[in-house]
Amino acid sequence: MSSGDRADVIIVGAGGSGLAAAIEAARAGGRVLVLEKGDRVRGSTGWSVGSVSAAGTAHQRRAGIVDHVDHHFEDLGRFNAGKGEVDNLALRRILVDEAAEALRWLEHLGVSFVGPSPEPPHRVSRMHNVVPGSAAFGACLARECARLGVEIRCGWRMTGLIVEEGRVRGVQASAGDGVTQGFTATRGV
Repeated sequence: MSSGDRADVIIVGAGGSGLAAAIEAARAGGRVLVLEKGDRVRGSTGWSVGSVSAAGTAHQRRAGIVDHVDHHFEDLGRFNAGKGEVDNLALRRILVDEAAEALRWLEHLGVSFVGPSPEPPHRVSRMHNVVPGSAAFGACLARECARLGVEIRCGWRMTGLIVEEGRVRGVQASAGDGVTQGFTATRGV
């Protein structure tokens, strides 16, 4: 295998979550490879509405909105009320506790937001919308990945995991031309 087939960290998917993980792995000193099945950086983030709901943001303060993460937590429970669906409360807690910081992190990378806008059943305006559209997430995150030396390969679909001694050591992926290749990671997938 060539050195291009090895990385400290391999990320599968070049959407918002994958690129954010790649940025943080590279900032921690890792050589990072991102494999994306699509022909460009986008993932489901590129198809999204492009909003971040968050409590306690600078945008809210500028609009005179007083908000608290505990209110955000309660309001999120209203989305599924009466539908029989149950949220994972531990994940909901992480979401509301970290949303404002995530918004600041994205803004630091150049993502611009307007708002906040109303988002019923939230009791106050919490919806921060990316401008000009959701593609801005990928563009700004990919720019930071490039600055940090993250390698992004589009057109590679993961077909399996490479497991050695009970641990995931890499991925198998196939390119659009049908070529299948193994990529190994020294620190994680």
